[in-house]
Amino acid sequence: MKRILLLSLFIFIVLYSQIKAETVYDLFISGEREKGIAILRDLAENENNKDAIYVLGLLYNDASSINLCGIEDFCLGQNFSNYKVAKKIFTQLYHSYNDPRAAYALGEFYDDHWYFSKNYSKAFKYYLFSAEQGVPEAQFNVANMYEHGDGVKKDLTQSVRWYLQCNTTSLCGAGVDGIDDLINQLTGEQYELAKSLVVDDMKEVDIRITIARQVVSQ
Repeated sequence: MKRILLLSLFIFIVLYSQIKAETVYDLFISGEREKGIAILRDLAENENNKDAIYVLGLLYNDASSINLCGIEDFCLGQNFSNYKVAKKIFTQLYHSYNDPRAAYALGEFYDDHWYFSKNYSKAFKYYLFSAEQGVPEAQFNVANMYEHGDGVKKDLTQSVRWYLQCNTTSLCGAGVDGIDDLINQLTGEQYELAKSLVVDDMKEVDIRITIARQVVSQ
């Protein structure tokens, strides 16, 4: 299954000498992590800024991988991200705002996560909500779960439908070549149904940490 992309994957794509700290993302790249976190907390607690809340959730989720274990309560002990807080943040964001990014994150917690108990049915529920709102990673996971019958009854028509939906995004660009083995198992009528369910103008939702570029720091 796809995973939430870590902040560390993006930190080094910008040269430090080119940075002007105008967003929380810039602050993290330039090493002013505590300042960035303080801004996120203020925006989350006092302005209910959804992007700030979401980024905080990601930071708690990925803390051990991005060296945040020495800051506040971001880690459990010395080495493990504080997944409990991350899950609490995503749960509140999902229930308060129906945020599809938070739904995707919750899906991951129930999908083979080493810290939480596996529950494919719950994972599918959150992934499907997220997929319907335009998260490509969720669309891929829903397609995969329909293909293999994980957490939902196996349905190759729906599987092809969601792979095709994902193929309209920047994440999945392989077209039908990558799923021709599945398409060949469908009747002509089933394939036409799968194609008819694809929403061509669905807005793509970004779940990456780079969403922090939208959170202004000054």
